[in-house]
Amino acid sequence: MRTVAPLALAVLAAVLSVPAPVQAEGPLTIRAMKAYGNPVIVPGKKTKVPVKVAVTGTRVTDVDVTLEHTGGRGFALISDLKRVSGTAGDGVWRGTALLDAKDWGGRYTIEVAATDGTSKNAYYAFKTAKKTGALTVRRASKLTTTVTPGSVSKGAKLRVHGTLRGLGAKGAYAALKRQKIEIWFRPKGKKDGIRIAVVTTNSKGRYSRLFTAKKDGTVAARYKGTTVWQKKVTGWKAVDVR
Repeated sequence: MRTVAPLALAVLAAVLSVPAPVQAEGPLTIRAMKAYGNPVIVPGKKTKVPVKVAVTGTRVTDVDVTLEHTGGRGFALISDLKRVSGTAGDGVWRGTALLDAKDWGGRYTIEVAATDGTSKNAYYAFKTAKKTGALTVRRASKLTTTVTPGSVSKGAKLRVHGTLRGLGAKGAYAALKRQKIEIWFRPKGKKDGIRIAVVTTNSKGRYSRLFTAKKDGTVAARYKGTTVWQKKVTGWKAVDVR
C-alpha cells in the first residue's frame, strides 16, 4: 500500500486552509441628499424639516446633516440619522431638522457628513457633501383687509385697506414695508375673482386704495410672499352696492 509522506500532507493541509480573498472595500459615497417641504417659522414652536440621505460604503455607521442659512442667520444640526431602508453598505437615512424663531427666512444649504466605521483607508472613513440653495425657509406673515364703507350707493367711493406684518427678529410680528399687495374683486354670483389693483405697503405695513362702487361682490387681498416671507391670502369681504 502506497503512503503519503508527512511533508506532502503538510503542504496539502496548507493549501486547503488558505483563507478566501477579502472583499475590497468600496468608496464611501453620499449619493443623494434632500430637505423636504415648505417650512414656515412661527412663534412659540419648532418648525420641522424632514431630511433624506442616500449613502454607499462598506458599513456606514454614522450620518449627520446640517442646514445653514446662506447668509449665516440660521442653523440646525441633525445628529445620527436613522437608516430606514437598504443595508449598512448601501442605504437610505432619514432625520428631522428643527428650526425656531431665531432662524431667519431664505435659502438654506444642506451639508451631509458620513462615517464608514469599518474602512481601513482614511480616505474612505469620513466624507462630506454640500448642496447650496437646497431649501427655502420662510417666516410667518399676517395680512388683513377691510372695506369701508361696506355698503355704498352706486358710483360712490369705497376704500380697501389693511396691514401686512411678518415675524420679526425678536419673535413678535412687525410691519413689512415696501411689499406688493394685490387687491381682487369677485362680482356677486361669480366663482372667480379678477385682480383690480396692486398697491405697496408703507413704512407701517399699511396699504390702501380708493375705488368707485359699481356692483355687488366681494373683495380680498393677496400677498405673494418672498424667499423670506410667507405668502398670504385674506378672506373675501362683502361689498353691497345700492
